[in-house]
Amino acid sequence: MLSRIGNSLFWMGRYLERSEHIARYTRVQYVASVDSPLAHNQENVLESILHMTANWEGYFQTQQQLEANAVINYTAISEDNSFSILSYIDRVRENARGARDSISIELWEAINSFYHKINAYAAAGLHAEEIEYFARRIEENSYVMKGYIDNTLLRNDVWQLIYLGMHLERAIQIILILQTKFKDREKMLSGPDYAAYENFIWTSTLLSVESFDMYMRCQKTAPDKHHVLNFLLFDTAFPKSVAFSLNTVKQCINEISFQEEKKQGFIHFEAGKLACNFQYTTVKDIEENPVEFLNTTLESIYALAHLLDAKYLKYN
Repeated sequence: MLSRIGNSLFWMGRYLERSEHIARYTRVQYVASVDSPLAHNQENVLESILHMTANWEGYFQTQQQLEANAVINYTAISEDNSFSILSYIDRVRENARGARDSISIELWEAINSFYHKINAYAAAGLHAEEIEYFARRIEENSYVMKGYIDNTLLRNDVWQLIYLGMHLERAIQIILILQTKFKDREKMLSGPDYAAYENFIWTSTLLSVESFDMYMRCQKTAPDKHHVLNFLLFDTAFPKSVAFSLNTVKQCINEISFQEEKKQGFIHFEAGKLACNFQYTTVKDIEENPVEFLNTTLESIYALAHLLDAKYLKYN
């Protein structure tokens, strides 16, 4: 396979996963703020959205203050923001078009239809209160496209590269969400409403990763730092956990036709090492300094993505 096509498939999967997580996080944070503890005011919510979506600096280059409609529009549908959901959907379509001969017509039509639906929002604008409807459409269409990926593609390098991109990005997004929620939590560590806020922040974290229901079934306890970290980082049976995603990344890399030795510095070795680190790490090992563990893990995932890009997917 040409590296150009492989690059398009890989990034199509990444941008699809990224747009879904950003849409869900924005929706959950903004909507849940209505019922949150008083200390979790709208300004904190808007700051959290901008930090998680990497839009903080860009937003304040065009705006003087935090304002709900402005933040939601900039995050969701701004054509001038390369980190907006709309921009990521545009890239999903562009990458799918770059690999048009490798994917099914059903998948292409679903992506193309999704692209035109979402772009219709850009002309009309988006009020903050409409983020619930807008984000739900992003999430639903993302699952439609994933259904076509699973049910219309051969299990060859095409499918493996898309899945590799999706699960690599999923691990990244879950870690970014956890990092952001720890920042949110730090603001309230000494506040009078801390006890109520602690439960709220971990509940909203689970909702942002679409994990609350399965968490309650598996952990059978109110959300807290210990149990949420254990579930979202280390539960190998849950498809939204980092451990599950990194194991899938390893499996995809093992299945793709990379011609190389399996030793240090090569993609098979580094992917396996990263997945195994999670296999033999427990939540008790990281509880004293979870933020440092999240930072180190994210750096390792980015390094793996860079290695993959530099060796196999980069083209002139």
